[in-house]
Amino acid sequence: MIKFAQIRKYAYQALGSFLMGMNLMLFSCSSSNEQEAETLPTPQLVFLFSPGGLGDMSYNDRILEGVQQFKMDYPQVDLYLYSPASLEEAEKIFSDWIQKPGQHAPALFTLASSDYEPIVEKLLVGKELTSNKKVLLFESSKQYAEGISTFQISMFGASYLAGITASEITNQAEKALIVLANNTDSPIHIAREGFMTGFQGTCETTYLANDWTGYISANLAYRKMKEWGQQYPFIFPVAGGSNAGIYRYSREYDSCPYLVGMDIDQSHLSNQITGSVIKHIDRLIYHYLSEWATVGKLPASQLYGLESGYVDWVVSPLFQDALQSLVENHRQTAITQEKAYYEATQP
Repeated sequence: MIKFAQIRKYAYQALGSFLMGMNLMLFSCSSSNEQEAETLPTPQLVFLFSPGGLGDMSYNDRILEGVQQFKMDYPQVDLYLYSPASLEEAEKIFSDWIQKPGQHAPALFTLASSDYEPIVEKLLVGKELTSNKKVLLFESSKQYAEGISTFQISMFGASYLAGITASEITNQAEKALIVLANNTDSPIHIAREGFMTGFQGTCETTYLANDWTGYISANLAYRKMKEWGQQYPFIFPVAGGSNAGIYRYSREYDSCPYLVGMDIDQSHLSNQITGSVIKHIDRLIYHYLSEWATVGKLPASQLYGLESGYVDWVVSPLFQDALQSLVENHRQTAITQEKAYYEATQP
């Protein structure tokens, strides 16, 4: 069973072919296993995307790909997808699930954004989930009580390599601009630290908003590019869907800074993109969901850095001849620097 609540129009477009295939698969399998299905409890997976995140052609859409693959491989799991319009709406969805009476069927609620960390702490700290329920929180390094799992993909090492690239392409004599979605989200600040460490020059930082809306402010980023493009030769944007405004500007105007793609290989979006910080979040979420479906347990808290293979810096095809060897020569240094960063900052 697949249920969609408050899913956006663009989410329907992304899911169209998947739904048609899954409907056929579910109907074709139901008759042969009908008696068994009536006696076994049906596992339930609830997936809460970040507010306004679906359709970003980046992090959230890549998550969706991993969930799609999981559902195809585990059709026995009931899947509920939510795309809330705000944090308030997301909190209500999560709160209603927590308060729902416990059942025998295994249930996993997945919160696919670090923006949900305060909601988890508000609703669950000091409380216990019913034995059948588990929670998975994305992009958090905190450890909670049993039944609540977290993971974080560190962008420090990959961003360090992006900084090395920026330093090389600007002849180590220019300043760079770091554009962040907001000033509160820990993972993007870690990316900032990695880039500055690799760049080793003057870096200035600007924020698109004070909250999650900084991830969905593409029009604002587009307008800001007129100013940024005149002041900086290199821009490192970590702002989710807002990056689309930056890339759009670079396609429309000849005079544009060098750029970085984020979350997926975005080299096709602009000739100014020197490389991309790639997160293989689709593979990672598939791993977590399959572990839950087969074993019933998840690790309490995990950190995945450059060495894990779930995150990387990939040089764009137009720049590979000039930059690929430089990046490979600094890869082990990036791994070492990332480990040193966490050793220095973790309590």
